[in-house]
Amino acid sequence: MRRLSLAVGLLLCLPLLARAQDTRVSEATKELQRVKAEYADVLALDGVSKDEILAIARLLRAKPAMAIDRTRESGEYCLKSGPGTMTHYAADATKTREDIVYEFAAEPLVKAGLDLQRLASLPALGKMEAGQWYYLPEGTVDPHHQHVMPGATLLIAVDVR
Repeated sequence: MRRLSLAVGLLLCLPLLARAQDTRVSEATKELQRVKAEYADVLALDGVSKDEILAIARLLRAKPAMAIDRTRESGEYCLKSGPGTMTHYAADATKTREDIVYEFAAEPLVKAGLDLQRLASLPALGKMEAGQWYYLPEGTVDPHHQHVMPGATLLIAVDVR
């Protein structure tokens, strides 16, 4: 009788165990679909492009503070790679011709003889011409940051599309 009760109990538990297993599989499937959707652009890369993104990811993993979110201010993500150097990446390159903006502290080049007055002044956000060097004077609001820069800055934009 005891064996029969145990067998019946196990048979009654099997559907519950199967349902629990189905729930775990369903949750794992949903998570995999989320990861595939979120990382589709990265997963589509191959060769050097994939290796480059992974190299950047490793740098950011080692020092996450290099990543700066300026999407609210300028629609850009920024990579502050070191003192006086930053790269801005458009969150949506279809909305701007400033897909990538490189920004450098001007001081080292001024010390080497660069005449900042010969450069164009930095225009409003979205008005840069690709390949044109710009100068932002010290104490001026940078449209890419929406705050005053601590020193004179040089910028150049790249239009990828």
